[in-house]
Amino acid sequence: MEFYLNGERLDITLEGEKTVGEVLRSFEKTAQENNCATIAIKIDGKKIEAEDFDKAAAQELRGDTRIELTAVSQDSVAQAFKKSSEEISKTVELLLELPALLQSGSNSKAKNSITQLADVVDNFCHVTALSSLFPEKFGKINVDGKSLSEFFADFTPIFNDLNGAMESGDTVLLGDLAEYEISPRLKALAEAVKDL
Repeated sequence: MEFYLNGERLDITLEGEKTVGEVLRSFEKTAQENNCATIAIKIDGKKIEAEDFDKAAAQELRGDTRIELTAVSQDSVAQAFKKSSEEISKTVELLLELPALLQSGSNSKAKNSITQLADVVDNFCHVTALSSLFPEKFGKINVDGKSLSEFFADFTPIFNDLNGAMESGDTVLLGDLAEYEISPRLKALAEAVKDL
């Protein structure tokens, strides 16, 4: 059997495991003891979806069985939040310049700032999804007294307004949203996760 974790081949010794599921259970126990969680499984090159897990787990181990796992640690999620906090803070600085950029006709720089905003929020949402694997550590994050889900529920309409302003070419609304609605919220978000 070949066993890979995050792309790196590991030499493991079987302790009587006869099926793929027994190997996965053994790994999961070790992962939990080390504050890690499995986020993707491949068996013999095929990605295993949730609905196929039981069938894959029942497979008998062969000499050429290849198990590839992708795992994430609680510490790596905390580091990702810290990095995301730094990226958000930089984006806030760009957004605060957006009204001046729009007034001076620097539309390409303004578009780059908005693209960066979208990328930063998308990345943050990915990290948030991973953080849900460690609810004891990250489940109580709050931004201005709101859980992350409440925060984003309130934030979504503002993004919709931003999108509408971009589509209609309303540079005044675009600048106002960036400066008075989005920037303060992002600042609070960055502050909430910087020291996890």
